[in-house]
Amino acid sequence: MLKFFIKLNFLLYITFPFLVYGQVKFVEVTGRSVIEDNSPLLSKNTALEDALYLAALEGGAKVSGYSLIDNFSNLREEVIVQPASGILDYTIIDEIISDQHYEVTIRALVGKNNNQIGCSSRKISTLIAFKPAIYINQSSPAWSQYLPNQIYTKMIEDLSVFNELEIINANDTKLNINNKKLTLNDFDYNVLTGDVVNYKPADLSLEAKYIIEPTQRLHSTNLSTLKLEEYLKITTNIIIKDISNNKEIYNTSKDALSYIGPRKTLFKTINVLSRPERKNIINSLTNAFNDIPSEINENLKCVSLASIAQSSDTENTIKVNLGSNQGISLGNLALSESRDTPFSVFEVVDVGPNQSSLMPLNLSRNIKTYYGKTITFMEF
Repeated sequence: MLKFFIKLNFLLYITFPFLVYGQVKFVEVTGRSVIEDNSPLLSKNTALEDALYLAALEGGAKVSGYSLIDNFSNLREEVIVQPASGILDYTIIDEIISDQHYEVTIRALVGKNNNQIGCSSRKISTLIAFKPAIYINQSSPAWSQYLPNQIYTKMIEDLSVFNELEIINANDTKLNINNKKLTLNDFDYNVLTGDVVNYKPADLSLEAKYIIEPTQRLHSTNLSTLKLEEYLKITTNIIIKDISNNKEIYNTSKDALSYIGPRKTLFKTINVLSRPERKNIINSLTNAFNDIPSEINENLKCVSLASIAQSSDTENTIKVNLGSNQGISLGNLALSESRDTPFSVFEVVDVGPNQSSLMPLNLSRNIKTYYGKTITFMEF
């Protein structure tokens, strides 16, 4: 029974490796098996199975027991030892025959199942804030046309306070227009003289959209009468993308509503006095979005650095366009993400300012199959 559960756990860990980004470590363990006559491959596989199980146990173990009655009504206790961590990847570093045993030594990366993805993997996130899109209903008060820029400016100022964020102000251009200019010839006059922002690997774009429109809500003027009263509504939508792959990594939308009056009662004096002051309306609407900057900052802390694997001049390595400027250093680990290739862990073996070389932990992998695949860095 114990051997069955050992094999079951082994198959689960090999077939469904945990895609974890934290609480991982390297271990070196040696598995052993008795040499079977005329079956060296079977002996090797059994020793490898033993090594993988021992490696998984290095991340912790779960021990449980139960009672069992056999065919002769004898009661005995059974103990099951299950690994509490998963094997992410491994490589065989040594194989020897010692006396009557086959020994296989592996170097494995083990970790617990953790759904947090890459939190704190970016030391600093560069956020390029582009010109916001603003839509104002013609029926809105004239003074409301200034609200979107006030809200946007305040958001950028609040974002600049966070040490984890570097804000680049690109309020003079929109993201799609900027991208079109960058695709033009380097010697194009419009590009040379226009407002163009050049990107670095892992830079993020911030696009904001604001919609201002009047709306009405029912208000009870007395015990039996309902009247429609005027409110001002602002809808904001914030989208943040990884510019290099145009992948959306954060999206939030929020509405703010403020009564602008006047009341519609039978009493003129009450109607006039019920109209709120303009500064109170403005404060109410602008303050409704105060929590967005901190929300953005917290979300960007948990965005993993990712890049596309490219061919490298160094044998059995891949190259990615992320380097020391993005916080990458020697020894950092990354995971391949593809349904078409075997799951693999990569280690950084060479680092430049905006480029790194990575080698798979399992050197038996065909490195060419990972070209063009997404490589995501684990938590630093």
